[in-house]
Amino acid sequence: MKILLYNPDNGVTRNFMPHLWMFLLQALTPEGHEVLLIDGNAQPMDEAQIAQYVRVQKIGLVGIGAMTRMIAKAYRMADAIRATGVPVVMGGPHVTEMADEALGRDGGPRHADAVALGEADETWPQIVNDAAQGKLKEVYAPVDVFGQERKPQLKDYPAIPWQSIDLDQFNLVPGAARGMLQKIGEGWGTFRIIPVES
Repeated sequence: MKILLYNPDNGVTRNFMPHLWMFLLQALTPEGHEVLLIDGNAQPMDEAQIAQYVRVQKIGLVGIGAMTRMIAKAYRMADAIRATGVPVVMGGPHVTEMADEALGRDGGPRHADAVALGEADETWPQIVNDAAQGKLKEVYAPVDVFGQERKPQLKDYPAIPWQSIDLDQFNLVPGAARGMLQKIGEGWGTFRIIPVES
């Protein structure tokens, strides 16, 4: 199956760094699938253009990640993609907090076929396998046996093939950790460093 991972433009500035989630999920995709990446900051597209891209490339699944400031654009792009008949999985901070909005459970329109809550390191391979079998669930969440959110251990972070990625399109350096240096309220968790070797 051909998979597209799409990150909408930030709509605020032309200075941007690559969003690592796309590269990470590409590395975590089970063998036998081809993953294409589009960062809207480096390759701007409108709804008609992304729908055409999905049709021409024969994409079978699209993953879209977005923060709140990008969500309106993300929803418009998801709607255009879904109109082609291709399923859309959405994730990111906004969707994690507002999953019902993305799924149309809040009375608004449905924008996604499925949502990935939290960090998708552990759920992405299952999402891909389910999509390939035509059996996407609505919600994928990384939880432990007690139903509590589980954060991935970054010590086994997959190697990302940076040499095969056109990094010249980005004008800021990527991050090297997840979390906050100090706790700012409930739920922020711990500061976790990604190994330099990754």
